[in-house]
Amino acid sequence: MKFGLFDHVDVNDRPLAQQLDERIRYVSAAEEAGFYSYHVAEHHATPLNMVPVPGVYLGAVARATSHIRLGPLGYLLPLYSPLRLIEEICILDHLCNGRLDVGVGRGVSPFELKYHDVSPETSKGIFLETLETIISGLENEQLTHKGENYSYVDVPMELRPLQKPHPPIWYPTTSSEGAKFGGNNGYHFVTLGGVNFAMPAVEAYKEAFSKRGRPGDGANNDFTGGVCDRYHATHCTR
Repeated sequence: MKFGLFDHVDVNDRPLAQQLDERIRYVSAAEEAGFYSYHVAEHHATPLNMVPVPGVYLGAVARATSHIRLGPLGYLLPLYSPLRLIEEICILDHLCNGRLDVGVGRGVSPFELKYHDVSPETSKGIFLETLETIISGLENEQLTHKGENYSYVDVPMELRPLQKPHPPIWYPTTSSEGAKFGGNNGYHFVTLGGVNFAMPAVEAYKEAFSKRGRPGDGANNDFTGGVCDRYHATHCTR
């Protein structure tokens, strides 16, 4: 069993620069204590989260640590250009020397999506297309994609991820349907809440994952899921 930390970096009464310095030292101490991973949420226009651009923050954390795994949990894909995010993922993977995990989601708050002029009703389709495009760009030397929201033709992927074929993909969800999506695609899975609340989704994920008959996408796919909230996290091993 491996233990990780899930963080929001929510607002408090200290200057943000001081708070970020303290948080980076906190992750360094967690690494020394033997924690396996540190993941940070992405939220926008809310005191719940003061690092709405998690890649920038994690780049700083990466340079202050050496072996703890790091990652956004997760990137709100409807808010990103796929090409730009592919490049960010690649450079982050090198900055942390192959320790990057990539969490992805469509966003749990309709208000935050609307702040970015994204309709919650269309966000699922955008999420799925963005995820497909990102994985294609990470796995191939050229990106070609034609979809409802994005179109790319023979874009050279000069930046390549350090981990092959790409960093592990994490999919957070509280629903059994979402858990099946993660399991069917071989993604790492994480859910929110206490164990009794989370177990139906965990079991749905494990069943879907076991039916794949082949390894999941990404490197280091050595555990299947997790239960976490702001106070505790437990990874459920295979």
